[in-house]
Amino acid sequence: MASLPALLLVTPLACKREDPQIRALTEQASQADEAAQLLRQAWSAQFRRLDLARIKGLTPGTELMLLTAEQKQALEARVRAEKDNSRRGLLREILDKDVELRALNDHLTGLRAALPEPEIVRPNDSHYGLALRFLKGQGLSEDDARRALNHVPISERLVPGFEVYHFYVHGQYGTWVSQGRAWISPRELAHQDPDLASERDQAVATGRRLQKELSQLEGQRRQIEAEIRAIQEERRAFLEGRNQLQSENAQQAARLNSLHYLVGVRDRLETEGIIEVPFIGKDHSGPNWRDAVFTQHLDLRAGTTLVIQARDLGLKQISQVSLVPGSYVAGEHYRLTLSADRQTATVELLAPPRFKNDKVVFAVVE
Repeated sequence: MASLPALLLVTPLACKREDPQIRALTEQASQADEAAQLLRQAWSAQFRRLDLARIKGLTPGTELMLLTAEQKQALEARVRAEKDNSRRGLLREILDKDVELRALNDHLTGLRAALPEPEIVRPNDSHYGLALRFLKGQGLSEDDARRALNHVPISERLVPGFEVYHFYVHGQYGTWVSQGRAWISPRELAHQDPDLASERDQAVATGRRLQKELSQLEGQRRQIEAEIRAIQEERRAFLEGRNQLQSENAQQAARLNSLHYLVGVRDRLETEGIIEVPFIGKDHSGPNWRDAVFTQHLDLRAGTTLVIQARDLGLKQISQVSLVPGSYVAGEHYRLTLSADRQTATVELLAPPRFKNDKVVFAVVE
């Protein structure tokens, strides 16, 4: 049996669940890699049969070589004419295995049809460099690509002939390294001491032994990953709830410690029904006095001074500013100062606690 030589590597960006499409692609890449290694082994066995039968003209190379129609006809003729039972059996086996090779090849072709074209590893290529180049090709900046790869296990070593698949779906990146036409699988290579190349056979044996445990380890890994994702999701929900609560508390504190006010021209305010100007007595709230009109706020923890500009109200000058409700007393609760050119009015709050979470209209008279 061929080894299962690939590495499944997927990034859980922002603690999202793994995209089902990436999972499907990586599983298909695994199946394609296994089919490719089975096909390689089957072709190697077939080549030995061809050599034993002294059939020339077929040599294993970069592409799979199958019997042509003429070669199959010639072999069929030799089977019928062959008197030696063992040789006739060998020739018949070659013909039968050619059918199996074609079926394996068609199966592999079908699996690869749904996969992106893998990158063939060349000398001096690195998994990180190939992945970084791919992500930048998807439009990610250098920094964003490197941040994405911080969450992706990357193979430390590659050998020429490995195939590197890249998957990028819905903002998630996954990668798969398969054996391709290399002499060793990625998993076997990962367990081989690079400084002891002479112990390659031992590393291969270790890899094969570990492959028997692959199904169990994969199940454990997926269970652990599911538990980690659940914990991360709980933590994210907790942080969101805490941040929302802190924001609401901050807004509530700001509201309770702020003066909510409206600055306007006195005549307009009266016309709009926000204030009423009696013939005798102080100005007071009108029928349209409501929370929605008080859109300006002064956080009394940060400051206690208001500046009113004549030009902001479309006035030539400011001659008077009154506070509504009239329970606020000049000199006791606030101090009003007009500039010499009457363009600016400065209101200094002398009793800030008195203004906390209160609504005040500053009615300006030209």
